[in-house]
Amino acid sequence: MNTVVIKQKRFITLIEIMIVMFLIALITGVLAYNYQGTLEKGKAFKTKAGIERLETILNLKIAEDPSFLSDVQGQWATVVRDSPLVKNADALIRDGWGYPYQVTIDNGGVIKVTSQKYEDYLHNHPEQR
Repeated sequence: MNTVVIKQKRFITLIEIMIVMFLIALITGVLAYNYQGTLEKGKAFKTKAGIERLETILNLKIAEDPSFLSDVQGQWATVVRDSPLVKNADALIRDGWGYPYQVTIDNGGVIKVTSQKYEDYLHNHPEQR
């Protein structure tokens, strides 16, 4: 007596595939939600570092040429582009959100570099100050 053994192949069902796709989408959604706050923190960090660097470069230029103080608001981007301390000037003249910095001089002759987006970020996240 010979018995014939028939092997049955098992296929993945549509429901199993849908469950796996749902789990992947759920994990991706959670990661994307957490990643969004990290992007804002990164932009804020880049902007803060850029402000400090710009103030240093402009103060060095004023130390070399004190008459530049009167033209700093209109010529600051040119000074940054011409500075040997800067490798990528186009990235430095814009904040983390891609907007150009504002450069002003206060009554004491001190250069102040600001970013409106960075100020808005600090207003919405007071714990980052």
